[in-house]
Amino acid sequence: MEGRISTYKKVLADFESRLHGAEFVAIDTELTGVDIAGEPDTFEETAQMRVEKHCRIAERYALIQVGFTIVSRKLDGTSGQLSCASYNLFAFPYMGPELLGREPGFFCQASALQFNAQHRVDFNKWVREGIPYVSREDEDLYFKNKENGTSEKKAGLLQFWKLLCKAQIPLIVHCPLDLFFLLSAFERRVLPRDAQELVHMIRKCTPTVYDTAHLHGALGTFKRLALLKFHEDAKAKYEEIREDSGMRTMRPKLEFILEGETQSRYGKQEDTLAHEAGFDSLLTAQLFAYLREISPGIVRENANRLFLYRSCEYIDLARVLDSGAVGTNMFDLARVTLVVAALDPWDATNVASLIASAGVQYKWMDGRHLLVVLRASGGAAVRKAAELAGQVRGVVAWMGFEEWKAAQAAAATSHPIELGGRIKGSYWPTGEDDANEDPRAWHAGPMDLTADIEDTSDDADDQDDDDDDDSVDHILRHWVDHDANDDDPGEWTVPNILAAATASATASVVVAMTLYTAEAMQSRWWVLSSAACMTDEVLVSSSSPPKAMFCVFGSWTPVLTHIQTSSSSSSSSSSSSSSSSSSSSSSSLWCQA
Repeated sequence: MEGRISTYKKVLADFESRLHGAEFVAIDTELTGVDIAGEPDTFEETAQMRVEKHCRIAERYALIQVGFTIVSRKLDGTSGQLSCASYNLFAFPYMGPELLGREPGFFCQASALQFNAQHRVDFNKWVREGIPYVSREDEDLYFKNKENGTSEKKAGLLQFWKLLCKAQIPLIVHCPLDLFFLLSAFERRVLPRDAQELVHMIRKCTPTVYDTAHLHGALGTFKRLALLKFHEDAKAKYEEIREDSGMRTMRPKLEFILEGETQSRYGKQEDTLAHEAGFDSLLTAQLFAYLREISPGIVRENANRLFLYRSCEYIDLARVLDSGAVGTNMFDLARVTLVVAALDPWDATNVASLIASAGVQYKWMDGRHLLVVLRASGGAAVRKAAELAGQVRGVVAWMGFEEWKAAQAAAATSHPIELGGRIKGSYWPTGEDDANEDPRAWHAGPMDLTADIEDTSDDADDQDDDDDDDSVDHILRHWVDHDANDDDPGEWTVPNILAAATASATASVVVAMTLYTAEAMQSRWWVLSSAACMTDEVLVSSSSPPKAMFCVFGSWTPVLTHIQTSSSSSSSSSSSSSSSSSSSSSSSLWCQA
């Protein structure tokens, strides 16, 4: 059923009538934004950091649609038939005289709105007919103790949430962000950052949460995590197991009976309905039912565990309450060893398939790193790693996961290049501890970064006068205004270089960066295109080494993190709260409801 202001009472009554005797309720949301610019999920983050970020995201953006699917067992409770009733509810923050001067507002992420538009979300219906909602906290603050009491119309979607919490039914999600948004919308707008307090809030709403994204990893037999694809794979696996194992004679076949308007709206389960909250909640419900049939024991064991994207940890709600530990490692580190494979950008095409063919589990960390799981520890793990390294081409360095995390943390706090800072020549970390020097200093090193570049140094004195010269200094002289009294033409500010590249339709800012460990030192070329510099995002792509370039020698990760597209450091810092150059960033707009 579709919920709008005009159908609110009818839909609420139907929703309440179906909660009695329900086995579980699957939820999904469509949102005005899903991440924060400049803060992509990374393996360096702890579970506590991720919880805090989820809270900030849920507080920053707003609901567009809320999807519920109530699932009940048909007949005597032992049948394989499951009754499914789905609700697609448009949600819009309540506005009224009580909130004068405190009108709700939220950010809209351009990419999120475009995504919803591509999936046929009716924004006029959302704004004009969205069911209003307030949190319990705001209800107590603004509507209680009034002459007419609490207005059901003003509370709106909160009534659905109250009924759901009162029923104390297990909730099913596909990734925990949906749950954070519902808590922020219906419980407290500003969520607690203390993990134990947050879990207490969840427990008041539901005794059990199952996260199908976490179950994906717990079962370990599926590759595709996206909801629609995961649903397809789980259905196929269920049917395969049922035929091969004789399950059909032991247990009744799983069937889904779509009730009322759910059948007319979602009966065909067409891909065109994907990303409508009601439809996605139905897929989540069916997916969970399939997983429960495939491996009931594993599903039971993984109740109240929430998935974290790009992480080795998950959130175990019970463990948070018992010990306060927010993150639990998904691997038994007494039995396995985690290794990071740093990929060669020029020869990494088959790395993942080579690792898989060796019978080793891996997980993509980002476009340049793989997390490799060795089923061994101690000396056996070392031998296994050496064996794997001999079989896999396209890896420039192997390092322990904790070692990699420490290197990333150190790089983030001690990077060679900062916005508005100076770049000079080629730099190399010596590791020397010299009390007379800036601890962040990087010293000229012996490696020749121009081995694959056409030699233009034979007639250096004449290069500046040659219009066709493609030497480093000549190109930068044409790009960047620098101090005429500066005797070192290789010294430039990062913002000026980026601004000059942005002004040119053909120019590129070319930065040579290094990937290094204690055992290996390799140089790699990366290109920041001028077209990318003119957007909110700095897009990074590998390219064949050009004939001339300005070499910046250092750790590439902080360089990509800290080089921004602003023409000055001051202008960048003043706008950093709303925009940042990150692979996950996008334009956002503050909207007042």
